[in-house]
Amino acid sequence: MPGFIAPCHATPTTRIPPGQAWSHELKFDGYRLQAHLHEGTATLYTRRGFDWTHRFRVIAAELMSLEVGSAILDGEVYAPDKTGRSDFHLLQRDLAQGRTDREIYSPFDLLYVNGIDLREATLADRRRVLSSLVVAENHRHIILSEAIGVESEELLKRVCEMGFEGVVSKRLDAPYRSGEQASWLKAKCHLTGDYPIVAFVEKLGARPRRIASLYLGRFELGKLLYAGKAQTGFQTDDLYLLRERLDPYITSTSPLSIPVNKPKATWVRPELAAEIRYNGTTADGLLRAPVYKGLREDLAPLEVADTGRRKARKTPVPIRHPRAPAVPKENILQLLPQAVPIPHDDLRRYWRRVHTVALPYLARRPLKLVRQVQGTSFYHKGPLPEIPASVHQLRVTKREGGQGTRVWVDDLDGLLGLVEMDVVELHPWNATVEDIELADQMVFDLDPGEGISWTFVLDTAFTLRELLEQHGYEHTWPKLTGGKGLHVMVPLARRIPHESAHRRSRRIAEALSSLDPDRYTVSAALSARRGRLFIDYLRNGRGTTAVGAYSPRAKARWTMAVPLEWSELETRLRRPDEYTIDAPPMTENRTRRSLPTAQAEKKARRRRRTRSVSRR
Repeated sequence: MPGFIAPCHATPTTRIPPGQAWSHELKFDGYRLQAHLHEGTATLYTRRGFDWTHRFRVIAAELMSLEVGSAILDGEVYAPDKTGRSDFHLLQRDLAQGRTDREIYSPFDLLYVNGIDLREATLADRRRVLSSLVVAENHRHIILSEAIGVESEELLKRVCEMGFEGVVSKRLDAPYRSGEQASWLKAKCHLTGDYPIVAFVEKLGARPRRIASLYLGRFELGKLLYAGKAQTGFQTDDLYLLRERLDPYITSTSPLSIPVNKPKATWVRPELAAEIRYNGTTADGLLRAPVYKGLREDLAPLEVADTGRRKARKTPVPIRHPRAPAVPKENILQLLPQAVPIPHDDLRRYWRRVHTVALPYLARRPLKLVRQVQGTSFYHKGPLPEIPASVHQLRVTKREGGQGTRVWVDDLDGLLGLVEMDVVELHPWNATVEDIELADQMVFDLDPGEGISWTFVLDTAFTLRELLEQHGYEHTWPKLTGGKGLHVMVPLARRIPHESAHRRSRRIAEALSSLDPDRYTVSAALSARRGRLFIDYLRNGRGTTAVGAYSPRAKARWTMAVPLEWSELETRLRRPDEYTIDAPPMTENRTRRSLPTAQAEKKARRRRRTRSVSRR
């Protein structure tokens, strides 16, 4: 079975070719993905050979259900809007939020199947085998790209009127060839291209930081020239994400071969490219009315031609992630490719401001860590970097066997020490370092699926509170996660084994789910969570964690997890990510009726002693 195959690229055209020799398909506005199926696994490569399987796990899992031993499919992944049209902004927003349950993979070619290389076969034959392999009614996230049965003279006009991206035409008798080919033609409804970002203008005084516009470049005869400024087309989150994504590439000098006078520019190395829609070009090569559509992270840097199209490489492309981790692979439990870096100075400033109220929730607990190293964000596993003296270490027996090290802190110096270790998020155990084998709290994560409103999440939290009180848990408290959901925390008056906490939380979650099975689920499967609220009890168990109260989140706007009073949840909150590390809730006089676990345990012991005395 061949490895990554450089894909076939369509030649731009302004008209649809006539005649029966051609097949026509809709052009999707997404990412080109080459799917490799082999020995029960699926790997997804971008058109430059980067492994993006981790970004589209739902699609990869569904591809593995195809009844085939081994295969290589060529296709496009896109996010459909409410009308079914592909929306590149929506796709990027979903990826930024870690959401992939909406995305569709639309295969349009089959290059290899069960030991047979099909690249020399005609497109008509390859499509025949592909259509027998991908049956629409068997899949939710894999939809075959169908040929359009419309007279070619009217096709492009109708497609553009319907708001689609364009049309790709392919000769039915042609083999599959890598690189740009005249046997594939693409006619777009709008002019678009991929251009390197050479600078940005920052919105002064904005917190968090955000960009106001982008300066673009173009390559011509080996020179990097100025191509214009894009200042429209941005979604709100784009402004913050772009600023942080560009931060590692800032340079003191302009990368342009011919200097231009841009006094407000912050120059960057041209290693990120943006997809730009424009109306045409001037005689000087400047783009007319450029509009930002999104980052092209699937493409390698510094390979943008003067037309804005990427040139095919003459040498093989190594299969790697475009943001190659600056840490050993064995240290990465899970990559967070859409995380937003938080500068160390901002983290230090934040911890100095909130440490007094944060430590009762975070101190003396083993911590699972999210680290950010040179632009790469990930859940850490394995050996740790150099640990400051202010950060304590704990040797633990791992669930899978063997010994490991967990860190914990008990003061501000410890929190600042974690910053020196490039730690941005803290996910504490449901146990303290005094006895890690016994849980002193339970957590229920209310995780809304697509179509579930924030109001419904709030209503569910209060229903769960009543259910917990019926089971004898009186001192619960809610916590915003800084993402899209809500945690309901349950301090335990008496510590119990983690297995017992898992069983108890599961019974309660199932009881809540049974109240409305059409709106609730306790299944972690993404297919079961669409249109339902996932009541996640799986965060209860030895070594399992949930984001800690007051932990920053590596998300747009630098949100944070916040413990609340039930009264605050009832009257004041409009969204689950309302607070940011630059605008945390007032902490100076903040009190909470639901006491931290240790205090709740003492109070419960006093109640038990009082009841015992009364009985005597």
